[in-house]
Amino acid sequence: MAGCASRPIAHVSPEVIAVPVQDTPPADLLACPQPARAFPTDTAAVLPKALRGPLQGLAIEYRDLFDRQVRLINWISPGACAVREAAAR
Repeated sequence: MAGCASRPIAHVSPEVIAVPVQDTPPADLLACPQPARAFPTDTAAVLPKALRGPLQGLAIEYRDLFDRQVRLINWISPGACAVREAAAR
């Protein structure tokens, strides 16, 4: 313990060693995702309210996961996936 020592103890800064790590995920994880086909816009559908809300939630969650995967792939391999225009949120 420093407080009990009879002589002062020199403080030594720890030596920092940085080692570059190349850890690339497997190729199948770096494949750009293909967006799901959208519902047709030239026809009308009537969905019960109990079904409409959960379906909208699934669509929003899918969009967010799709965008997150594209951003992650582009972070690992810049420019690998085309970035879509920002969707209205």
